[in-house]
Amino acid sequence: MERKAWAATVDLAQAIQADLVEFSVPDSDQQRDSGTVVETILAPEAPLLAQFDARIQDEDLRTATRTRFASGHYADAVEAAVKALNELVRSRTGRTEDGDALMTIAFSPNQPLLRIGKGKSKSDESRQRGHMQLCQGVVGAWRNPRAHSLTEDDPERALSMIETISDLMDVTRSGTKTRKRK
Repeated sequence: MERKAWAATVDLAQAIQADLVEFSVPDSDQQRDSGTVVETILAPEAPLLAQFDARIQDEDLRTATRTRFASGHYADAVEAAVKALNELVRSRTGRTEDGDALMTIAFSPNQPLLRIGKGKSKSDESRQRGHMQLCQGVVGAWRNPRAHSLTEDDPERALSMIETISDLMDVTRSGTKTRKRK
């Protein structure tokens, strides 16, 4: 929004605030905080955005999703989060594949490019396979529907999905590079 338009929006919100304060009688639960109505008009999702800020700490993920989430474009934020995961896997592996194929090449329990855990036990193999399948599932179930059709997401659900992707990114970053694969 241009600076003049933004200033006009703030002025309008403050005028509405003044009218509301003048014509309302606060009860015991209501305060006459001059910023309350202005903040509500300009940022109706502020409490949810505060949750986003508290729960999503990964800088790459925040960069990809916060503006979309803050503006109420929740499905776009989820799609961008999956793309951020995809980009992280590409950058860690040096591969150019996308989606399911990329996750299979990167995390295959048989010959992973990124090893999750030590890779010495059945439990490690299970963890490796599980991470691969979770990443594949996120691409198939969350990114693809949003990339190929108009989708709307509930804000709480979108935040949960982005938080899950954040965890997958943390685990991916902790993975050990094994070798180059042709």
